[in-house]
Amino acid sequence: MFTKPTFSFLLVVRNEEKYLENLLKSVLNQEFPSSKYEIIIVDGLSSDRTPDIIDKYIKLYPSRIRCFQNPKQTLPSGWNIGIKNSNGRYVIRVDGHCQIPKDFLAKTYAVIQTVPDAACVGGIIKTKGKGFWGKVNAYVYSHPFGVGNSKFRTLNTHWEGYVDTVPYGAYRRDIFDQVGYFREDLQRNEDLEMHARIRNQGGNFYLSTTIQSVYFARDTLWGLIKKSLGDGKWTFIAARKSEGVLRLRHYIPLLAFLSGLTLAMMSILSQTFLLLFLGLSMIYFLLVAVSAIKIIREHGWAYYFPAMLAFFILHLTRGLGSMLSFLSPEYWRKSSN
Repeated sequence: MFTKPTFSFLLVVRNEEKYLENLLKSVLNQEFPSSKYEIIIVDGLSSDRTPDIIDKYIKLYPSRIRCFQNPKQTLPSGWNIGIKNSNGRYVIRVDGHCQIPKDFLAKTYAVIQTVPDAACVGGIIKTKGKGFWGKVNAYVYSHPFGVGNSKFRTLNTHWEGYVDTVPYGAYRRDIFDQVGYFREDLQRNEDLEMHARIRNQGGNFYLSTTIQSVYFARDTLWGLIKKSLGDGKWTFIAARKSEGVLRLRHYIPLLAFLSGLTLAMMSILSQTFLLLFLGLSMIYFLLVAVSAIKIIREHGWAYYFPAMLAFFILHLTRGLGSMLSFLSPEYWRKSSN
């Protein structure tokens, strides 16, 4: 007789050879009965060593791992393939850039017992980096000046409570029967739109700092730029699909970018606007300088000015991406889901 597992672990990956093996090891070696969770890998036609790593682990654990192909190669299509083939009462999405501790499932299960009606339960992310720019990027993505009031990125003390979103959460499997699957016309930020749909239909999200995972930041400055541009663009495109996607932290980069651009243009015509622009720029520079100080204690003086640069680039590209979303065909295209 088939007994449903408690959890379905979904690993949606594409070209993750640098991180996948360690992630699989951490998923396989949980302090939780192996019979109570399944592992589903959805590969987006990877062109690196990712398929070889997957084949290796399927041969080692044939009864524990299943793999499916994701021809569309996007995250939402991958999540949907995994969800539709899952058997668990809860579905957990984990990124290829992520690593989880041995007690991840046990802690998640313990929190679920306290809030069984929550649509999704999750924890906090400890962002880490490999190499020089990886450490810099990890720092700015863990600082409130970089990511605003995202509790799952910035909390350092014990806290539990209801929030508007959680990362790598355990979703009740039946919630997808209620609200539908991830939108496949969104290339990124599909989770923001899904979470808005869940909230709009009465579901809620619960965060506990007892649940922790590690996320590895992009390890180049160009990687930071691409991610930030994409996040800015697709956040506002996702907001076109469902009500309630945007929070104050999503508007701030756009408003700051437009304000700075307007003042810079007006300063050409007026000395008053020039002085205002220079004054606000100085205040921003001081905030960046203060926010970057802690990285000196963590990694040394060599990281200080690059961290300041990374803060500026993060804010600039996030705001630019948000503005460019309104000029993109995806923003104005009629919904296909």
